[in-house]
Parts: sequence; C-alpha cells; structure tokens
Amino acid sequence: MQSCESSGDSADDPLSRGLRRRGQPRVVVIGAGLAGLAAAKALLEQGFTDVTVLEASSRIGGRVQSVKLGHATFELGATWIHGSHGNPIYHLAEANGLLEETTDGERSVGRISLYSKNGVACYLTNHGCRIPKDVVEEFSDLYNEVYNLTQEFFRHGKPVNAESQNSVGVFTREEVRNRIRGDPDDPEATKRLKLAMIQQYLKTQHASFFRPGLPAEKVAAIHRLGIGTTDKIFLEFEEPFWGPECNSLQFVWEDEAESHTLTYPPELWYRKICGFDVLYPPERYGHVLSGWICGEEALVMEKWDDEAVAEICTEMLRQFTGNPNIPKPRRILRSAWGSNPYFRGSYSYTQVGSSGADVEKLAKPLPYTESSKTAQGSSSKQLPGHLLSSKCPEQSLEPNRGSIKPMQVLFSGEATHRKYYSTTHGALLSGQREAARLIEMYRDLFQQGT
Repeated sequence: MQSCESSGDSADDPLSRGLRRRGQPRVVVIGAGLAGLAAAKALLEQGFTDVTVLEASSRIGGRVQSVKLGHATFELGATWIHGSHGNPIYHLAEANGLLEETTDGERSVGRISLYSKNGVACYLTNHGCRIPKDVVEEFSDLYNEVYNLTQEFFRHGKPVNAESQNSVGVFTREEVRNRIRGDPDDPEATKRLKLAMIQQYLKTQHASFFRPGLPAEKVAAIHRLGIGTTDKIFLEFEEPFWGPECNSLQFVWEDEAESHTLTYPPELWYRKICGFDVLYPPERYGHVLSGWICGEEALVMEKWDDEAVAEICTEMLRQFTGNPNIPKPRRILRSAWGSNPYFRGSYSYTQVGSSGADVEKLAKPLPYTESSKTAQGSSSKQLPGHLLSSKCPEQSLEPNRGSIKPMQVLFSGEATHRKYYSTTHGALLSGQREAARLIEMYRDLFQQGT
C-alpha cells in the first residue's frame, strides 16, 4: 500500500503545485463506510479539496452500526478486530481507548473453548438437559485435534488421509464423526451427543447501476464471489435466569446427530441459532443475551417481526434449559443486513469456484487501459463496497493527456481486498489503496505538464 502522508505546500511536489495552480479534480466517493471515509480522508490530506462523499442512508459507518438499547450501546455490525500487529483498525481503536480484553473462546475462529474469564459455556440439549462437562471437554479436545489437521489442508491443498475430500469443512465434519463412532470406550448415548454437537458448532462457521455496462470479466467476478448474511439478536431481560458462572447457552439438537446438512426449511429457521452468549459486564449491558444466525435462515428471520422472533427465542430458551417459566425479554434488538437494500448482506466471501483473481478483477479501476469491452446489461448481484469517481478539469489536463485514460471509476470495500476481505481493516486499506491510485495519477499528470 502506498503511504498517503500529507504533502504540505512543497513547491517541489508536482501534486500540490498542480492542485494549487491548475484546478482541482472533482472526486465523488459513493458510500460513507470505512472504505469511503478512508479514501476521502487520504485525499483531503493530500490537498484534494473538491471531494464529495455521498451516503444513501441516514447515517455513516456502513456495516459498523452502534445502536442504543436502554442505557447500553450495542454493535449490530462489525464486532471483532482481526489481528493486531500492523492492523490500522487495531491501532485506531487502541489510540481511542476502545479495546477490550479478548476472551479465550474469541482468540480463534476454529477452535472450541469451554472456559473463559467470564465463566463456562453451558451446552444444553433440546430435551432440556445439560451435557456433562466431561463430555463437552472430550468433544472439544477431539474437535481441536482435527482442527489442527485442517491447517495442512491450507498448506498442502489436501488434508492428511482424505484423498476424496476437497473441502476443509467436509473433512472436519467427517473426520470428527469417524473418530467419535470408532471410540470403543464411549456408550452409544454419549456418541450421539457428540455427533449432535458437530452440527451445533459447524453452524457458527458456516445491475442497473452502471451505464455503460461493466466489463465482462468484472461481471463474471461479481457472480463468482459470494456475499453472505450474518445477523445478531439481542434479548434484554429484567433479571437473569442463567447462573453467575454461565457465559453462554449453547443449543445441541439431539435429533441432528446423523444429519449431513446445515440448512433448514424456512419454517425451521430458528434451528440455525446455535445459542446465546451472556454479555459482560451486566453493569454495562444489563441482563442481555446475544445470539447469531447466518445464511438463508437469517434472511427468513429478517422477514419476521420483533414480537414473533422474541417469542420463538423465548420458547427455545425454555426448551433447552428445561425451565418453562422463563419470561419473554423486555426488549429485542436485531440486525437485518440481508434485506437492507444498501448492503444486501454482511460481508463477502470466496465461494466455491471463485479465487483471489476475482477479487483483483473486482478492484480494477475503470476504464480499463487494455480493454474497454463491456458486458451486455448489468449484474443484479450486489457486493458491498464503495465507488470513487474522478473527473479531470479539462482546461488543465486535456492538452497534456495524449493517450492517457484517467481513471474515472475506482472500486473499494472489503470485497475488493484480496488478503483481508470480510474484515474492517480490509475495507479501510482498500479505501486508502484507491486514494493512492488517484494521488499517484494526478501527481504523474501534473509532472508531465510542467
């Protein structure tokens, strides 16, 4: 990434000299999320003054959305900072005193952790029974052992002893299942519980805009890349019905022990909610549970009203805890990223058949210098991101342009970052990347005109 430090008023800098003497280019940033704001900030710091940020909604922040519920503030969007060393979001949060201590279970997206500084996870069956801690610990050890094997999948393209598997998810599920079934010391009832726990855990891992149309390869890249939906559900109660040592309530459906699917028919969408975490400390949040739901089931949930979702969540809590007297929550707060017309999802992902090359094609500015070929029509699929549009002052650049085709439309957003897609710092870095393109282009153009 090119540094975007302020250029000041140095007479030796062709960019600052050109911006002062030859007219300001007009830059329009579409979207006031992390990428758009980062791009606008970088341009302003380099002396661009004709920069306009357009935002369709009534707020800034994009998929970072902090909302008040009672006396507390809850985040409906981005929750985690992925990594610390060299992460600009981490350093920004650190400088503003926004960091919290990471619990053991949050240090890895793949491993299972039963304990944390806030207590112990409570695994409950749909028959209202709590799974013994020793069974959960045995399953945790087994799952984490297989998780370590998946690292070979990423290093070598195929996990050990899995000639027919080309999916790390399939490998993990089947390897754990085979080991559970082959354990001679476990009774059948315990094996069934562990098999059901696999399903519970895997659930959590689980075009008219452009005229003329986009280039064919960019349209194809958009179709190959995925945009997924993950929603949050916050339930606030008058008093806690969970014990002080319990940091989460995890749901294990025993009838899914032999299931090979992670999707459900629309009427069973609630089964994708794998549990609720207890938010700590209660002095800050009150008595609040936080649940997650993803995929097609999240889109179904978004169609229901708050009252119905609260009722279903309450019935699930009663069923799994075996306590029919749990009251309905006093308030519910939830996200709806999939049905939001400005987002249509929570974050991008590289689905089967896509690759990093598609991300790079998505990020390539327009018009192409090597080709201006466009696809007929446009893509109806939407990936989250931001656009930067620049227009050169004709009176200052036209005489020196020659065969140069200035970048007119640039693309940023986490979906355009090959390495850090799906992250907040990927969004921020992508905005800085596109600002750097414009900064360098205008510096070169002004240099040629001297």
